[in-house]
Amino acid sequence: MSEDNSELARIYSTLSIQPSVVESMQPYIGRSSQDTEKGNSGSDDIDDENEKTETSGAPLSRQQTFLQKVQSRYSFFNENLNEHRKKLYLKFGMIYLTMAVGVLAIFSIYWGSMYGRNGRIQNLNMLVIIEDDTTINGIPPLFGDFLKQVLDTPLARARGNWHIFNSTEFGQIAVENNNNIEQELERQIHHQKYWSSIYVKPNATWNFYNAIITGDTGYNVTNSSIVSVYETGRDFMNMNLYITPSIQAVERLWLGSQANLTDTLVQHVNGSALSQAGAINILATPLNFVYYDRIKYTDPVLVAPSQVGLIYMVIITFFQFNFFSDLHMAIAKTGMHKHHYVLYRIFASVLSYFVLSLFFSLVSLAFQVDFTKAFGKAGFLVYWLLSFLTMWAVGAANELMALLCILVYPPLIGFWMLFWVIINIAPTFTPIALSPEFFRYGYSMPIHNSYEAAKVVLFNTYKGQMGRNVGILIAWVVLLTAATPFVIAFFGKTMMKRAQKAAKEEAEKKKKKEEEEEEAESGGV
Repeated sequence: MSEDNSELARIYSTLSIQPSVVESMQPYIGRSSQDTEKGNSGSDDIDDENEKTETSGAPLSRQQTFLQKVQSRYSFFNENLNEHRKKLYLKFGMIYLTMAVGVLAIFSIYWGSMYGRNGRIQNLNMLVIIEDDTTINGIPPLFGDFLKQVLDTPLARARGNWHIFNSTEFGQIAVENNNNIEQELERQIHHQKYWSSIYVKPNATWNFYNAIITGDTGYNVTNSSIVSVYETGRDFMNMNLYITPSIQAVERLWLGSQANLTDTLVQHVNGSALSQAGAINILATPLNFVYYDRIKYTDPVLVAPSQVGLIYMVIITFFQFNFFSDLHMAIAKTGMHKHHYVLYRIFASVLSYFVLSLFFSLVSLAFQVDFTKAFGKAGFLVYWLLSFLTMWAVGAANELMALLCILVYPPLIGFWMLFWVIINIAPTFTPIALSPEFFRYGYSMPIHNSYEAAKVVLFNTYKGQMGRNVGILIAWVVLLTAATPFVIAFFGKTMMKRAQKAAKEEAEKKKKKEEEEEEAESGGV
């Protein structure tokens, strides 16, 4: 037996196995399978084997073997674990219930903003100006009349809320603003009173009739009739999804009625004039709309800072809370005056938002986003200011809610982040007119106002609402910053109470244990 042991020890030494491991295995070296099975049958057998080993002079191991450890464990379904299993099932159930409620409640906000959207396209305000509204030399204003008929169809009414003006009505509005009709049309679109427009030019029918009877080959049918003016920069994602398709739907209806229009007009034309090649070409030319986009979307990189970047802005403000949490705890333990600590926390957060917003803006600058369209060279600074105010607003909310979630149930922080992102973007990335009335709360949300203000810098859209957008951001900053001292004080007080309670419970346990040990000693004596 000793020779076998020394040989096995030499092999283990070659394999770099520690001598202690060899020693711990020696009591079991050389056993037969029958002996091993016998040793596994109970503690008495193991003790007998150990006694034999001691008698034979072999070293005795006090370490528990892996097999013994396995045999000392309970099966998951052992009746001794019934109570533990019940607690485990209950805990799993509560966690799944919490997550299910969070998912259903929070995601429903975003899904709800899109639900039934096609049925609300009719809420989009559209401007229609018909200057072809008078009869000239017996020729009726067929262009204007037929367009009115088209807009009165159910399909057209489902594609927008059409505000129709004749030349007299809209002319008065134009005079009040010292504009002619075309200038006032562009002003109304730029000031975002309407999403898009349809403009029937003056005497469109008469000019069309004259071109037919004269065979005017220089007459441009399309440019002389109907124009649609809009600004894609107002909402460059949804303009091509909802606004322009609505105008195009009306255009298709209009083209479908062209045969009736020309048939009616031909009745006023001398038959000999219709034999001219120029007249035939004019009659065969489709009366398409002319589309005039005053603010075009030409740079795809703008999707990043205008939409997805706003989501990242909310998330990155939470990063600063995580990154600085250890430092804030260390500062809190220095014994700093409470008021000074609160001021330190506010200043540290604001400084973080200032720095983060700078680098957030520099990313767009690095990818050659043009910041000069509305404010010239100062455009980048304006954009940086907007990013700073936005980060301050959403970041302060993140920080305060994180503190409260830690007190209640720390895993809720993740669902808070989802809620804060979704409740901000749901009324932002789509026209509020296309969502249920509930989503009008979006007019007060920081991300919505940041998005609207940023479009002024990036696209040179209407500046008239920028003051309101910035004012709402500042209001969020003031309210949340004012709430910070109270939340920090509540958090610190609550955590201190919990620490004192835990220390008290630990002291009681220790005292009870000491008393039990003393009783045991006195009983033994």
